[in-house]
Formats: sequence, C-alpha cells, structure tokens
Amino acid sequence: MSGKIQQLTVGQRVEIQISGLNVPARFQTDFIGVIKGRWFIVAMPDAKRYGELREHLHEGVPLIVRFVLENENGEICAFRTDIDFVVSHPTKMLFLDWPSNVESRVIRQGRRFDAYLPTSVARLNEDNKAEMSVDGVILDVSETGCRVKHQYSAPEGDDNNATDDADSPNEGHGWESGQRVQLNVQQKGNGELKLGCIVRQIKCKDGVCELGLQFNSNQKEAINSLFSGSLVDIDALARAGE
Repeated sequence: MSGKIQQLTVGQRVEIQISGLNVPARFQTDFIGVIKGRWFIVAMPDAKRYGELREHLHEGVPLIVRFVLENENGEICAFRTDIDFVVSHPTKMLFLDWPSNVESRVIRQGRRFDAYLPTSVARLNEDNKAEMSVDGVILDVSETGCRVKHQYSAPEGDDNNATDDADSPNEGHGWESGQRVQLNVQQKGNGELKLGCIVRQIKCKDGVCELGLQFNSNQKEAINSLFSGSLVDIDALARAGE
C-alpha cells in the first residue's frame, strides 16, 4: 500500500490530524517528499493560520495523514503515524514515521460515503445572491453530489416530495428541482468551504427536508477538500475494507 504514497506529487496538499488531543485538531500543509521505508516528509503548517497547533507538533506525537489521489478513479487515502523529528533548516519540516499500512478507497461515481457535517444551504438568485439560507447537515457525499437534511416549519397538509414555492423556510421548504444553491461547510482548522450545487431531488415530510444536490463540475479542488478535510475517517475506511 506504500505505493499510494509514491503517487503523491511534491507540493500537493495533505491533511494532518493530531490524534492525541482531546479535541480533534486538523491542518493542511504541503507534501515535501519521502525517504522510502523511513520517513514521510511534510512542511510545518503556516504559523499565522495554525500557530496554536504548532505548539503540539513535536517528537512522538501521533498523527493521522489524509490525502486524495487524482488518478484514473480518484482515491481517498489515510494512515496513522508519529512525528519522528522536527527540523528547522533550511525550512521547518516534519519527518513522520513510515506507515505500516495505508488505507484507501476509490471514489467511484455513485458510491456514497456517510457523513454528518454541519452546513448551511443558501438558495441563489440570478445574480448569485443568497435569497434564503437554512442550517442543516450533510448526510452523505459522493464525487458528484451529496444529500443534505434540514428542518423547516411544515405547513398543514405537508406530504412527501412536496415542492411549493414559498419564499421563506418558515412558510414551507421553498425548494424546486433545478435551483442553484451554495453549500457552506465549516471545516475544523481549514475555514469555510463553499460549494456550488444544483437541487436534483427533494423529499420533505413532517418538518424534515432532504435535498439531493449535484456539485457543479468546475470545483474539483473544493470537492477533494470536502473529502480529505472532513470525511476520511481512517477507522471507517478500515471497516469498509473488511
């Protein structure tokens, strides 16, 4: 499985989680290179953005490394490691122990990964301005889209697959197939991720609405960030392979 690591390109962004902290702490940084069988080398995260996290990065700290390979199919990869040592010259770098195992899963079209990510969904008008916004959660994600659930004040007689034209989520769910929306996902340590989508499916009943959203095709980097920055749970990947 170490061959997955060798498919990384210098400068590619990887995500690292400090797994020893009580509160999950994640940051993104640049992949520098490897010494096969010994070290996986990354840059120390930016001091301005991750100053507090840098204090926890020292020898022996356990980490989880995640990255997305943009090969023929696209793969999510993750592995556990420890910081072997930190160097300061010629630039600050982290030398991570070579992993004993790398978990990976192909991001196949149509295959969905379970998630539970807080998000907001903003309906856009013709000028790309938000007409309304509701808070919800992302239930699952694939390479082409996701499923989002939110609550709303159901009008009397609301039933499954209702699609009214209410302007406010307090008067109805307000969604129509083909509407353009923007997802705003707050990623720990990485700020806000924005994704343009189109509403493809609507299923609303008893004050709960589920939306099937299709990602716009011109935002591959943001979609990869959604996978690598929020969804890749190494334990879940391992279970999926059993």
